[in-house]
Amino acid sequence: MTTEGLRVEADDFRRPAPRPLAWLRRHPTVVDAGVTVVACAPHLMGMVYRHGEVGWWGYPLIAVTAIALLLRRRRPFAVLMIVAVACALSPLVQPGFIFPMLPFSFALFTVATRQTAPRAVAGYAVAVLVTVLMTVPYSLNGLTPPLLSLTDPFSLLALAAGIAVKSRRDRRERLADTVNRRIDHAALAERSRIAAEMHDVVAHSLTVIVSLANGATSSWRKHPEQAVAAVERIGGIGRDALDEMHRTLSLLRDSDEELDEQLHRSGGNLPALDELAARFDAAGLPVAVHRSGPDIPADTALRQAVYRIVQESLTNSLRHATNPTGARVTLDTAEDTIVITIEDDGEAVKKPIAPGYGLVGIRQRAASLGGRAESAPHEGGGWRVVVELPAGACRGGANDD
Repeated sequence: MTTEGLRVEADDFRRPAPRPLAWLRRHPTVVDAGVTVVACAPHLMGMVYRHGEVGWWGYPLIAVTAIALLLRRRRPFAVLMIVAVACALSPLVQPGFIFPMLPFSFALFTVATRQTAPRAVAGYAVAVLVTVLMTVPYSLNGLTPPLLSLTDPFSLLALAAGIAVKSRRDRRERLADTVNRRIDHAALAERSRIAAEMHDVVAHSLTVIVSLANGATSSWRKHPEQAVAAVERIGGIGRDALDEMHRTLSLLRDSDEELDEQLHRSGGNLPALDELAARFDAAGLPVAVHRSGPDIPADTALRQAVYRIVQESLTNSLRHATNPTGARVTLDTAEDTIVITIEDDGEAVKKPIAPGYGLVGIRQRAASLGGRAESAPHEGGGWRVVVELPAGACRGGANDD
């Protein structure tokens, strides 16, 4: 199950923008050109208007400022310093003239939108310090330098706006990251659930088929009718297993609506425990089912868990137990608890057994419903699995066998 089509981006959490604004977002070069014109045009107009009063070097400085602003997205800190120096050296920076703040404010805004707030404030302070240092020649020549301050309203407004834009972008990115992690966790849980389902279907069916095939081989000459019946049962079990595999694999292909419907029906499609016991009887492991207490609540997940736990336990007995003559399934239903006990009478286990996927799957199924599972060999021989599941308020009459 892939999550490629389910993942979200930070921009997905933006409000739908008007068509002109959406177009500008798709064409950042146009935005940069517009910013450059807006920032440098007043500066250039001031130079032209005071043509006879200012030096020629102001025009190259305007060109440097414009080029820097066009590259502001790539190197925001460097652009801020270049613009600060260019503005400080401008011939407009004289007593009685206005310091060209627009280019500086746009460069500062870009830094604030791409750096953390502390780094943006530090960059602002360094830029102001560089600007102040550039006015030292005025003092050395006996001229009054222009007034510069850390509390300049244009710069503070640009800094605050940039920090606000960065904060909103970071919030969208954190939200997208949270959603994507939850999608990944949900997909992992679904893959694990489907893997457990496939293990139960394949392991049970193949174990029964192998047992029936062995019985058919051994009785082929002496009891051909029993061998034929065993082969027919093998075919039926194989078809049932194939149907269950198709149903499980369909969960990986269907749309969300179909997936919900499949999950809703999956538990109800499972056969009863008596039918499951009959299948193991035919495979050579007689199974007795005993019930006490009310019926299992009509909860699909709970009924499916009970069925799969019993199926996996009996499959393990059929596959691993040594010379078993039978198995017993006890289902005790109380007001808020269901206790499932599955035990066989095979020979005593002589060496420790490492838990396989089946026992691990039983524990995981029980844990997913808030229950617990224990499995261990009997003292006198055989194996016992005990699973306790929360059932809530159970309704129905007693079913004692």
